[in-house]
Amino acid sequence: MRARGARAKQATSALVKSILQTLYEGDGTGPRAFRIALVIFDLVTIAYFLATATSDLDTRLLVIDLVVAAVVLVDLGARLWIAERRMQFLLKLTTLADLIVVLSLLAPLIAGSNFGFLRVLRVLRLVRSFHLIEQLDKATQHLDINRRVVRAALNLAAFIFVVTSLVWVWEHDRNDNVETYIDALYFTITTLTTTGYGDIILTDRVGRILTICIMIFGVGFFLNLLQAIYRPNKVEQKCPECGLELHDRDASHCKHCGNTIYIETEGET
Repeated sequence: MRARGARAKQATSALVKSILQTLYEGDGTGPRAFRIALVIFDLVTIAYFLATATSDLDTRLLVIDLVVAAVVLVDLGARLWIAERRMQFLLKLTTLADLIVVLSLLAPLIAGSNFGFLRVLRVLRLVRSFHLIEQLDKATQHLDINRRVVRAALNLAAFIFVVTSLVWVWEHDRNDNVETYIDALYFTITTLTTTGYGDIILTDRVGRILTICIMIFGVGFFLNLLQAIYRPNKVEQKCPECGLELHDRDASHCKHCGNTIYIETEGET
């Protein structure tokens, strides 16, 4: 009886794991709808954290925080369960960011006090923006669009969104010129484009570090977008021989090694 119960338990576990793998990694209407729902949840939680980043914790916010923490923990647990390399998954930036966010959400409940500075840590959920890019990229893979341009544009948009949020959360109590999210966005764009009107400046040490990061990394994202727009449209199909990933749309052989490649196409006239 015990052996039969153990086998039944293993079979149930294998079935649940198979379902989760299909939802998170599979193709089809159901898995795509599930991943779209996750994207929507991520966007909503990011917006919620930004809207309440400077708010005082009350019962209503505490309940919402606990619900968000529970959902994030379930999502993390499911992705950890189906991960082939679990240690590598745990060390990923998005995973570590989510763990820190969960701890910040549970801290008031555990310690019985509202650590205001921990609410700023929830902005780390913005790291999830780059995971959203991967999800949106998968969602558009069947569309007749230049996915490299879309990916580069989403990367730039996510970077602007992340640093703007960091500037706003950090500076709104320290800088009289950064009173709203729009002020922070204005500063980010003018800094990113090296326009620098000078009407809004960050004078504290952390603010200056943020400014340096915006100028250094932002220019890179912007140049990557320009490169994707003006470089001829390529197809992503990794060559099994040499690893070259970008090929002409009508290519039948790899330009680097001459190996035969098979690019799926509907045919062009």
